[in-house]
Amino acid sequence: MIQFEQEWLNGSVSLGAVTGWTADEIRLISELGYALAKQGLNQEAIVIFEGLMVLAPATTYFEAALGALWLRENNPARALPHLNAALAADSKDITSRINRGEVFLKLENYEDARADLNFVLRQKKSPESTALNEQSFVRARALLFAVEKFSRP
Repeated sequence: MIQFEQEWLNGSVSLGAVTGWTADEIRLISELGYALAKQGLNQEAIVIFEGLMVLAPATTYFEAALGALWLRENNPARALPHLNAALAADSKDITSRINRGEVFLKLENYEDARADLNFVLRQKKSPESTALNEQSFVRARALLFAVEKFSRP
């Protein structure tokens, strides 16, 4: 165990590896966080995902989830670093782009909001587009409308 502890202190392994958490255990806990969020228990879900970030910090999904949850809690300043981290790992993550666009709108950073939302709307829709994808594009268009409305002098 001392070898893992030293590797953790050096930053070469995650705390999850040091403590012996398996990928399945981490996945089950993340599913619990997702279920809590789906029920509107945002603060409880935030606690779960913040804990998971400590166990497995390289997992982009946890960053995206925390960004979305802090946005739901109307705390755009806390949401932004998580969404930035999620997009640094996957710049084409549509949901995180839309969420960050909304964060920028709430922070009155209209230029960056416009850039994120236009990025989403420029993406090609697949012929087998799902209802979720359609909702994403509708949300992006609505947010872009708000950006245009509020950014005018």
